[in-house]
Formats: sequence, C-alpha cells, structure tokens
Amino acid sequence: MDIVPASVSDWSTIAALLQQASLPVDDLDSSHLDNFLVARSAEISSEIAGAIGLECFGDTGLLRSLVVADAHRGAGVARKLIAALETRAIGIGIESLYLLTIDADEYFLARGYLPVERPNVPASIRATREFSELCPGDAVVMRKALGGAPTIAR
Repeated sequence: MDIVPASVSDWSTIAALLQQASLPVDDLDSSHLDNFLVARSAEISSEIAGAIGLECFGDTGLLRSLVVADAHRGAGVARKLIAALETRAIGIGIESLYLLTIDADEYFLARGYLPVERPNVPASIRATREFSELCPGDAVVMRKALGGAPTIAR
C-alpha cells in the first residue's frame, strides 16, 4: 500500500468513497486536494483504497475525510493514512490536530486523540463548515497534540 498526495484526477473517486461512507463532501471539491493523501493498492496502482484530508489553520489542523474502501477495510489502511497525515502535518508546522466523528471515537482514542468540549476548540476550527454546519452537534470532537509536551483535553 502506497500513501501518496492526491491528484485532481483522484477527486471523483475520493468524493464517491466519501459519499458511500456518508461523510461530508458539500464543502470540498478538487481544489481542496493540496493536503489530501490517498492509499493506492499495491496490486492495482490506479485503485484508491482510501483517503484522508487536512485543513490547515496556522499551527492547528483539522483531520477530515478519512475513508477506506470496503474492499480494503481491516487491512490497516486507515492507520497508515493517519500516520502519514500526522507526519505531513508535523512537517508543515501543525502542532495539534482536531477531528469530528460520529462513530469512530474509540478508534481515534486508541491512536492518541482525546475528546474535547466544543467551546474549547479554536475559533478557526469552529468556523469551518464541517464543524459549524456539516457535522451534527452530537459529533465527538477530538484533539491530538503532535509536538511538544502533551496537553490535557477538557
């Protein structure tokens, strides 16, 4: 499995995967792919096994759009995508990542993300369409510190 930057030609496949997984796409299009990564199948290099995106706001980032194709679930694709995104985020100066999830909080908790109360989320993240409009109010907000001393989320 190769994790590589997404290209504009990947957008239709990424969008289809997100829609199949009932993940928000209304605020995304091919112009948002600068910080998207895709997992390509080793067997079929053109096949996208999964994708993940990052929105950057200074030293804070929003992890979004983690999706794995049904045929590749259970093979560690999501874990590899998250690790690659975190490495990329650190490389561009992101110190903490936030995410919203309806049903994957236990998965992310096992990967070092901690629940955060909505009022404690930076204004830049709260202002995103994903946070303010597209994800329901009962979505769990989580945070992971990427560098320096870990902080306690409240």
